[in-house]
Amino acid sequence: MSTVVLSPGAEENGLACMLADLMRQNLEAKPHKLRDFRRMSGDVAIVAEDADVSLTLRFARGTLTILDGIVGVPKLTVRGTADVIMLLSNMPIRFGLPLPTRGDADSMDVARTVMRAMGAGELHTYGMLQHPRLFLQVTRVMSVNG
Repeated sequence: MSTVVLSPGAEENGLACMLADLMRQNLEAKPHKLRDFRRMSGDVAIVAEDADVSLTLRFARGTLTILDGIVGVPKLTVRGTADVIMLLSNMPIRFGLPLPTRGDADSMDVARTVMRAMGAGELHTYGMLQHPRLFLQVTRVMSVNG
């Protein structure tokens, strides 16, 4: 059994509520994502700078607790605008990696937008090189694709 829970106080965080719903829906609609979810362990901080909101995703092998604010020292941190952060949930997944499909205009647009945001300094990721497995697992589990 896999669970996604909001910690006390996180229910007041709109981004936390949206991500909790997204994770529940993804795991229910795409049971193959449970394989990654049950192997995930570590904290991921997400900061929506324009909305002045942050949260911590605490993965513990089949359980996700979403906490308000940055709690502890996360293995990964994603900083950007709320729109770009939510766009990450539309990242195309191919061969288990965040790769667009050639000829699929929608997946190419999402990938281009994310890459532009990174190039323009509107999206930052920290810890990706130190924790590549967790980074890929988070990407696969949170994406509505794949």
